[in-house]
Amino acid sequence: MKRYRALLFDLCDTLMPFRNDRMPLARIQDKEIRTTSPLLYECFTELLPPIPYEEFHRHFVETTESIWVLRDRSGEEISSAARFALFLERLGVAQGDHRERLHRRFLKTHLDRIALCLECAPPVRSLLIRLKEQYPVGLVSNFDDTDTVYQVLAREGIGHCFKAVMISSEIGIRKPRPEIFLAACEKIGIAPAEALFIGDSFENDVVGAKQLGMDAAWINPSGLPPPEDGPRPDYILAGPTDLSEIV
Repeated sequence: MKRYRALLFDLCDTLMPFRNDRMPLARIQDKEIRTTSPLLYECFTELLPPIPYEEFHRHFVETTESIWVLRDRSGEEISSAARFALFLERLGVAQGDHRERLHRRFLKTHLDRIALCLECAPPVRSLLIRLKEQYPVGLVSNFDDTDTVYQVLAREGIGHCFKAVMISSEIGIRKPRPEIFLAACEKIGIAPAEALFIGDSFENDVVGAKQLGMDAAWINPSGLPPPEDGPRPDYILAGPTDLSEIV
Protein backbone atom coordinates (compact mmCIF):
# COMPACT_ATOMS: atom_id res chain seq x y z
CA MET A 1 0.00 0.00 0.00
CA LYS A 2 1.36 3.40 -1.00
CA ARG A 3 2.41 5.64 1.85
CA TYR A 4 1.12 9.19 1.45
CA ARG A 5 2.60 12.29 2.99
CA ALA A 6 -0.71 14.17 3.09
CA LEU A 7 -4.44 13.69 2.63
CA LEU A 8 -6.65 16.27 0.90
CA PHE A 9 -10.44 16.22 1.15
CA ASP A 10 -13.38 17.74 -0.64
CA LEU A 11 -16.09 19.12 1.67
CA CYS A 12 -19.68 18.86 0.40
CA ASP A 13 -20.98 15.32 -0.11
CA THR A 14 -17.57 13.98 0.91
CA LEU A 15 -16.97 14.96 4.53
CA MET A 16 -20.45 16.38 4.95
CA PRO A 17 -23.52 15.28 2.99
CA PHE A 18 -25.71 18.14 1.83
CA ARG A 19 -29.05 17.67 3.64
CA ASN A 20 -31.44 18.88 0.96
CA ASP A 21 -34.37 17.93 3.20
CA ARG A 22 -33.46 20.90 5.40
CA MET A 23 -34.09 23.33 2.56
CA PRO A 24 -37.47 25.09 2.36
CA LEU A 25 -40.06 23.41 0.16
CA ALA A 26 -41.69 25.50 -2.56
CA ARG A 27 -44.30 24.69 -5.18
CA ILE A 28 -43.68 26.12 -8.64
CA GLN A 29 -46.06 25.24 -11.47
CA ASP A 30 -47.39 22.22 -9.55
CA LYS A 31 -43.86 20.96 -8.91
CA GLU A 32 -42.29 20.79 -5.45
CA ILE A 33 -38.68 21.96 -5.20
CA ARG A 34 -36.18 22.62 -2.43
CA THR A 35 -34.84 26.17 -2.53
CA THR A 36 -34.01 29.15 -0.34
CA SER A 37 -36.13 31.44 -2.51
CA PRO A 38 -39.18 31.40 -0.14
CA LEU A 39 -36.95 32.75 2.65
CA LEU A 40 -35.51 35.38 0.34
CA TYR A 41 -38.99 36.36 -0.83
CA GLU A 42 -39.98 37.07 2.78
CA CYS A 43 -37.00 39.43 3.08
CA PHE A 44 -37.98 41.12 -0.18
CA THR A 45 -41.64 41.70 0.70
CA GLU A 46 -40.74 43.16 4.11
CA LEU A 47 -38.88 46.03 2.44
CA LEU A 48 -40.40 46.49 -1.02
CA PRO A 49 -43.77 46.17 -2.75
CA PRO A 50 -44.30 42.49 -3.50
CA ILE A 51 -44.15 40.91 -6.92
CA PRO A 52 -45.58 37.44 -7.61
CA TYR A 53 -43.48 34.75 -5.96
CA GLU A 54 -43.21 32.82 -9.23
CA GLU A 55 -41.64 35.86 -10.89
CA PHE A 56 -39.25 36.34 -7.98
CA HIS A 57 -38.24 32.68 -8.09
CA ARG A 58 -37.73 32.83 -11.87
CA HIS A 59 -35.26 35.70 -11.47
CA PHE A 60 -33.49 33.74 -8.73
CA VAL A 61 -33.12 30.66 -10.92
CA GLU A 62 -32.02 32.65 -13.97
CA THR A 63 -29.41 34.47 -11.91
CA THR A 64 -28.09 31.22 -10.49
CA GLU A 65 -27.93 29.52 -13.87
CA SER A 66 -26.11 32.46 -15.45
CA ILE A 67 -23.53 32.31 -12.64
CA TRP A 68 -23.06 28.58 -13.22
CA VAL A 69 -22.41 29.17 -16.92
CA LEU A 70 -19.84 31.88 -16.22
CA ARG A 71 -17.92 29.96 -13.59
CA ASP A 72 -17.96 26.68 -15.54
CA ARG A 73 -16.62 28.47 -18.59
CA SER A 74 -13.80 30.26 -16.77
CA GLY A 75 -13.05 27.94 -13.86
CA GLU A 76 -13.15 31.03 -11.65
CA GLU A 77 -15.34 31.33 -8.58
CA ILE A 78 -18.12 33.90 -8.39
CA SER A 79 -18.94 34.74 -4.80
CA SER A 80 -22.36 34.61 -3.20
CA ALA A 81 -22.06 38.35 -2.68
CA ALA A 82 -21.65 38.88 -6.42
CA ARG A 83 -24.47 36.45 -7.15
CA PHE A 84 -26.95 38.33 -4.97
CA ALA A 85 -25.85 41.69 -6.35
CA LEU A 86 -26.74 40.36 -9.81
CA PHE A 87 -30.03 39.01 -8.47
CA LEU A 88 -30.99 42.45 -7.17
CA GLU A 89 -30.18 43.93 -10.56
CA ARG A 90 -32.48 41.41 -12.23
CA LEU A 91 -35.21 42.32 -9.76
CA GLY A 92 -34.79 45.97 -10.72
CA VAL A 93 -34.01 47.14 -7.19
CA ALA A 94 -32.51 50.62 -7.44
CA GLN A 95 -29.32 51.64 -5.69
CA GLY A 96 -29.93 52.90 -2.18
CA ASP A 97 -30.59 51.86 1.39
CA HIS A 98 -33.15 49.17 0.51
CA ARG A 99 -30.78 47.55 -1.95
CA GLU A 100 -27.90 47.47 0.53
CA ARG A 101 -30.13 46.08 3.29
CA LEU A 102 -31.63 43.48 0.98
CA HIS A 103 -28.22 42.40 -0.21
CA ARG A 104 -27.06 41.82 3.36
CA ARG A 105 -30.25 40.00 4.31
CA PHE A 106 -30.31 37.86 1.16
CA LEU A 107 -26.72 36.83 1.71
CA LYS A 108 -27.14 35.99 5.40
CA THR A 109 -30.49 34.23 4.96
CA HIS A 110 -29.29 32.07 2.09
CA LEU A 111 -25.92 31.15 3.58
CA ASP A 112 -27.33 30.45 7.04
CA ARG A 113 -29.67 27.89 5.52
CA ILE A 114 -26.92 26.35 3.36
CA ALA A 115 -24.78 26.00 6.50
CA LEU A 116 -27.68 24.29 8.27
CA CYS A 117 -27.75 21.67 5.51
CA LEU A 118 -24.15 20.62 6.16
CA GLU A 119 -23.39 18.27 9.04
CA CYS A 120 -20.40 16.06 9.82
CA ALA A 121 -21.38 12.58 11.01
CA PRO A 122 -19.64 11.44 14.23
CA PRO A 123 -17.74 8.59 12.50
CA VAL A 124 -16.31 11.04 9.96
CA ARG A 125 -15.36 13.46 12.72
CA SER A 126 -13.57 10.65 14.55
CA LEU A 127 -11.79 9.65 11.34
CA LEU A 128 -10.49 13.19 10.79
CA ILE A 129 -9.31 13.50 14.38
CA ARG A 130 -7.41 10.23 14.01
CA LEU A 131 -5.94 11.10 10.62
CA LYS A 132 -4.65 14.50 11.69
CA GLU A 133 -2.38 12.73 14.17
CA GLN A 134 -0.84 10.72 11.33
CA TYR A 135 -0.87 13.07 8.32
CA PRO A 136 -1.11 16.70 7.37
CA VAL A 137 -4.76 16.99 6.31
CA GLY A 138 -6.08 19.56 3.85
CA LEU A 139 -9.46 20.72 2.60
CA VAL A 140 -10.04 21.84 -1.00
CA SER A 141 -13.60 23.00 -1.59
CA ASN A 142 -15.63 24.64 -4.32
CA PHE A 143 -17.73 26.94 -2.15
CA ASP A 144 -18.84 30.49 -2.91
CA ASP A 145 -18.51 31.97 0.58
CA THR A 146 -15.36 31.59 2.64
CA ASP A 147 -16.75 32.59 6.04
CA THR A 148 -19.54 30.02 5.81
CA VAL A 149 -17.05 27.18 5.36
CA TYR A 150 -15.01 28.24 8.38
CA GLN A 151 -18.17 28.63 10.47
CA VAL A 152 -19.36 25.13 9.54
CA LEU A 153 -15.94 23.60 10.26
CA ALA A 154 -15.87 25.26 13.69
CA ARG A 155 -19.46 24.34 14.51
CA GLU A 156 -18.83 20.69 13.61
CA GLY A 157 -15.66 20.55 15.69
CA ILE A 158 -13.28 19.72 12.84
CA GLY A 159 -11.66 23.04 11.97
CA HIS A 160 -8.55 22.12 13.95
CA CYS A 161 -8.04 19.00 11.82
CA PHE A 162 -6.83 20.87 8.74
CA LYS A 163 -3.36 22.19 8.10
CA ALA A 164 -4.52 23.75 4.82
CA VAL A 165 -7.99 25.02 3.90
CA MET A 166 -8.40 26.13 0.30
CA ILE A 167 -11.82 27.52 -0.61
CA SER A 168 -12.62 28.58 -4.15
CA SER A 169 -14.21 31.86 -3.01
CA GLU A 170 -10.94 32.80 -1.29
CA ILE A 171 -8.56 31.48 -3.96
CA GLY A 172 -10.74 32.71 -6.83
CA ILE A 173 -10.29 29.42 -8.71
CA ARG A 174 -12.53 26.35 -8.74
CA LYS A 175 -11.70 22.69 -9.05
CA PRO A 176 -10.78 21.00 -11.37
CA ARG A 177 -8.36 23.82 -12.24
CA PRO A 178 -4.92 22.88 -10.91
CA GLU A 179 -4.17 26.11 -9.06
CA ILE A 180 -6.40 25.35 -6.08
CA PHE A 181 -4.90 21.87 -5.62
CA LEU A 182 -1.39 23.27 -5.93
CA ALA A 183 -2.15 25.94 -3.34
CA ALA A 184 -3.04 23.23 -0.82
CA CYS A 185 0.11 21.25 -1.61
CA GLU A 186 2.27 24.35 -1.27
CA LYS A 187 0.67 25.24 2.07
CA ILE A 188 1.41 21.76 3.43
CA GLY A 189 4.84 21.58 1.79
CA ILE A 190 4.45 18.54 -0.45
CA ALA A 191 4.47 17.65 -4.13
CA PRO A 192 1.11 16.62 -5.66
CA ALA A 193 2.36 13.06 -6.22
CA GLU A 194 2.82 12.70 -2.45
CA ALA A 195 -0.84 13.33 -1.62
CA LEU A 196 -4.12 11.44 -1.87
CA PHE A 197 -7.22 13.43 -2.78
CA ILE A 198 -10.61 12.21 -1.56
CA GLY A 199 -13.78 13.54 -3.16
CA ASP A 200 -17.20 12.66 -4.57
CA SER A 201 -17.14 14.61 -7.85
CA PHE A 202 -15.48 12.66 -10.64
CA GLU A 203 -14.93 15.75 -12.78
CA ASN A 204 -13.83 18.16 -10.06
CA ASP A 205 -12.03 15.83 -7.67
CA VAL A 206 -10.76 12.80 -9.58
CA VAL A 207 -9.94 14.55 -12.85
CA GLY A 208 -8.58 17.59 -11.00
CA ALA A 209 -6.24 15.51 -8.85
CA LYS A 210 -5.11 13.07 -11.53
CA GLN A 211 -4.09 15.83 -13.94
CA LEU A 212 -1.40 16.76 -11.40
CA GLY A 213 -0.21 13.21 -10.81
CA MET A 214 -2.02 13.06 -7.49
CA ASP A 215 -3.73 9.82 -6.47
CA ALA A 216 -7.50 10.05 -6.10
CA ALA A 217 -10.08 8.19 -4.01
CA TRP A 218 -13.54 8.58 -5.51
CA ILE A 219 -16.40 8.66 -3.00
CA ASN A 220 -19.04 6.78 -4.98
CA PRO A 221 -21.87 5.50 -2.75
CA SER A 222 -24.05 4.67 -5.76
CA GLY A 223 -21.45 2.30 -7.19
CA LEU A 224 -21.41 3.97 -10.60
CA PRO A 225 -18.71 2.93 -13.06
CA PRO A 226 -16.05 5.56 -13.79
CA PRO A 227 -16.54 7.37 -17.11
CA GLU A 228 -14.76 5.46 -19.86
CA ASP A 229 -13.11 8.58 -21.23
CA GLY A 230 -11.78 9.76 -17.87
CA PRO A 231 -8.81 8.86 -15.70
CA ARG A 232 -9.04 5.85 -13.44
CA PRO A 233 -9.46 6.64 -9.76
CA ASP A 234 -6.91 4.86 -7.62
CA TYR A 235 -9.60 3.87 -5.13
CA ILE A 236 -13.40 3.78 -5.19
CA LEU A 237 -15.04 4.10 -1.77
CA ALA A 238 -18.64 3.97 -0.62
CA GLY A 239 -17.94 6.69 1.94
CA PRO A 240 -15.12 8.56 3.67
CA THR A 241 -14.88 6.13 6.58
CA ASP A 242 -13.82 3.42 4.10
CA LEU A 243 -10.57 5.36 3.92
CA SER A 244 -9.49 3.41 7.00
CA GLU A 245 -8.85 0.48 4.67
CA ILE A 246 -6.28 2.53 2.73
CA VAL A 247 -4.46 4.73 5.24
